Amino acid sequence: MFALIREYAGALARTARWRLGYAAALMIGASMTEGLGLALMLPLLELAGVALGAHSEAGRFAAAVRGAFGALHMRPAPAPILALFVALVCVHVLLSFMQGAVITELYEDFARGLRGNLFEAISGADWSFICRNRSADLVHALTDEVDRAGAAACQGLYAVAGAALAALYIAASLLLFPAATLLMLALCAVLAVALRTRTRAVHRAGADFSGVAGAVYSAAIEHLQSLKTARMYGAQRRTCDIFARLTRELAATGVRMTREQLAADAWFEAGAAALLGAILLAALQWFAISPAEVLVLLILFARLVPRVRATQSSYRSFVSLLPGYATVAALQRRCRAAAEPSASGPAPQLRTALRLEDVSFAYPAGERPVVNNVNMTIPAGRIVAIAGPSGAGKSTIADLLMGLMAPASGRIVVDGVALDGGCALAWREQIGYVAQDTFLFHDTVRANLLWARPGATEAELQTALRMAAADEFTARLPHGLDTVVGDRGCALSAGERQRLALARALLRRPRLLVLDEATNSLDSENEAKILGAIEQMHGGVTTVLIAHRLSTVRWADLIYVIENGAVVESGEWTALSSKIGSRLRNWCMAQGIAA
Repeated sequence: MFALIREYAGALARTARWRLGYAAALMIGASMTEGLGLALMLPLLELAGVALGAHSEAGRFAAAVRGAFGALHMRPAPAPILALFVALVCVHVLLSFMQGAVITELYEDFARGLRGNLFEAISGADWSFICRNRSADLVHALTDEVDRAGAAACQGLYAVAGAALAALYIAASLLLFPAATLLMLALCAVLAVALRTRTRAVHRAGADFSGVAGAVYSAAIEHLQSLKTARMYGAQRRTCDIFARLTRELAATGVRMTREQLAADAWFEAGAAALLGAILLAALQWFAISPAEVLVLLILFARLVPRVRATQSSYRSFVSLLPGYATVAALQRRCRAAAEPSASGPAPQLRTALRLEDVSFAYPAGERPVVNNVNMTIPAGRIVAIAGPSGAGKSTIADLLMGLMAPASGRIVVDGVALDGGCALAWREQIGYVAQDTFLFHDTVRANLLWARPGATEAELQTALRMAAADEFTARLPHGLDTVVGDRGCALSAGERQRLALARALLRRPRLLVLDEATNSLDSENEAKILGAIEQMHGGVTTVLIAHRLSTVRWADLIYVIENGAVVESGEWTALSSKIGSRLRNWCMAQGIAA
């Protein structure tokens, strides 16, 4: 745990920089004003008739305060002392307010920095790493866990501030009552050791809370995304029961964490009371302290104990929130380790051909290859189809072509340049992509289009919509291009979403257009419009169609048939569909299409 605290403190110091010193100065100032206010109690007690004794430490300290007033040509009367006391309290309140504001700003900035760095690390990780991790876990770390890590900074800084103030009271007590204070520190050390196991239990409960909270968050996301299917299968009750079980577990973990903190507070209160009794008894019997000095000692301890208790409570809250930072830091390290190389060199232009040479790939590395020793040539300006049954490896080949993943063996070549390292990132700038599961932002049609190319003009937007056969339905929307499409485009039909996604890809002016089952939700008329628009780009844009519908495949200049991750045949539509025993001819017969 202490190693984690050191790592956390280092990260906070790097974020806060000079502001951490400013916060420390405010803590010291607030502590000093409270200490000076405490020093004024001694002459006030003397003026109230309490005899401190001229030869006692308290008496000598009171005489020093009276001397300070004399040096200022002031008589230590009740009125000026009380006026100075009120002024010190006001300064203390102001410094405490400034301290709280600075601490709040620090932990908000710390959380913002953590969130930004983590998001950047996730965004920069290679696609294989993203595929291996559940998106709900990544979002949970970006939200709840970062918030907990930021809140830990607040509690940690308040613990430091409380410790500084407690140190001031201990210093005053040492100055006035050295023997009694040393006894108190020894007994406090015993109490701290006794409470150490409680603090560790709070930390463990905080770690358990992070894990269960992540499970609840993931279940909420997955169950909401599957709500339509759950209703159709009559599984609403089951999903509600699963979610209820997780929330019960989360509540129980939260209660356990709170109980551990309350138990630690209770042990501290009981221990502090016993400690105070033991010190007062020792002061009266062994250290020959006068009743007036006992009163001063009581006042000191009465101010000290609540602050030590608050400091302990802040520290325990800090360690309970610390697992949030541990989760964020661990995920960020994993993302950085899987980081994609930054872009370097000019982007390939695809003027001759895109080739796969003996390419193999597996999820994850070491298991059975999803793509196995594939050789493929995609001539520039041509329409090439990659066809095959579901699970054959077509989409994986598309990911490899786009440079999202690196092959386990073999290489991908664009115009003779190997697609690896920083070249892959630059290569993706030349690609337009439409997925089978189309994603749209909860924003306007215009914003969804401009996301691909922010500088596009209105004329370019309309051209892309017309090429994607999306101009008519967007013109009928209530607010045209300024209509909000809903969460993930739910206000549109599946076919409309795909046409809008295709328009977004075409707006990018790609050199390579990849359609991954992108026409599956379209009727024959709209599919013909889209493929006709692609045909009009023939020679200017290289197009890869990932498909299993033969109505899409027959438009291609060249067809690669994939089964079990390997190319089993390739050629033109006419040759393959007329060849006796070919896979494509068999599919034609199965789909009732004349060869």
